[in-house]
Formats: sequence, C-alpha cells, structure tokens
Amino acid sequence: MTKSEARRTAILRTATEVFHEAGFDRASMSDICNRVGYSKATVYAYFKSKEELLVAIALDAAEAEYAAVHAALADSPAGIRAALEHVGRRYLAFACAPETLATRRLVLAEAARSRLGNQCYDLGPGRVIAALAALLHGAMDDGELVEAGSELAARHLKALFDAEWGERLLFQAIEALGPEQLEASAERAVGVFLAAYGASKAGAAT
Repeated sequence: MTKSEARRTAILRTATEVFHEAGFDRASMSDICNRVGYSKATVYAYFKSKEELLVAIALDAAEAEYAAVHAALADSPAGIRAALEHVGRRYLAFACAPETLATRRLVLAEAARSRLGNQCYDLGPGRVIAALAALLHGAMDDGELVEAGSELAARHLKALFDAEWGERLLFQAIEALGPEQLEASAERAVGVFLAAYGASKAGAAT
C-alpha cells in the first residue's frame, strides 16, 4: 500500500467512525480531520466534502462484498455442496463483521437522499448475485442441481445465507458472532438450498 493509499484508507476509516458515532448530519469535516490527525488541506485533497466521503465509504464497502465472494469462488472446492458451504462461510465472515454492519447502517440511513443505494447495490450485491448465478448455472449443467433459473436460485441462496443473523445483527439485536456459529449457519443454509434445488448428484444428504 502506498503512502497515498494508506492516507485515503485512514481518512475513510475515521470518517466511518465519526459518521457512525455522531450521525451523518451532525458530523463535520473538522471532526474527521481532528480525529484522523491530518490537516484540513490533506483531507480535502482526497475528499472535497463529507458527501464525497460517504459515497467513497459506501462504494468501497460494496466492492469489498463482491471481492469477498469472488475470492471464495476462485478457490472453492469441487462438488456443489462443498463449494457453496465454502462461499457461504466467506460471505458471512464479511457480511457479519462489525465494520461491515456499521457501514451498512450508515448507507441505509442516507440512501434515500440520492442514488447511492442503487450504486451500492449494483457494485456489491448485484455482482454477488451474478457471480453466484454463474456457479449455480454450471452446477445445473453438470446435473448437480435441478434445472431452474440460475439468477433466482442465486437470490434464494444469498437470502438463506442472510436469514439467520442478517437483520438481528444489522439492528444490533444480538452481539457479534464467532466463526463456529457462522460456519454452522452457512452449512444449514446450504442444506436448505439443496433440499430445494439439489439433484441426485448433490449428495444423499439433500
């Protein structure tokens, strides 16, 4: 990471903290400058306003969501059950991380004011759905899954990954989860998915 990239990352991380603590409306660029320890000139060289900061935070988070799933797909094991469990574990580790949830709360609170929500969806969840659909389409062609619309199947799969913890964590109804809980949740989600979409080759457990 270059010095410039490190500064940008530090500014974004600090802005996320300030926005989360004070609320976007009450937070100021001065608050962010004071917290991060850079001069106003330095911060403004990267971001001209707190609105620009919010957009960058949101789009970086959306890109990170896709990157987590893309990386998991790239090194997923053979066999649709094992592959989906692997992807599910990696997705949940990202989606349920405290920093991810804090950013998501921030974006949801401000999305109605602009097209930020659409941009974030297209860059993050939309691409995740497309990547999952490609995996599922291949499994359907191989006979591991029943023939069905791969995009709809991908939406069902992602919804199952989010089902147990997503809303409760987002609304802070429960505390952060451990890796064992997330792994078990991913396995249960895949089990339900394969009960609906699994063909005989998907394994006797379906």
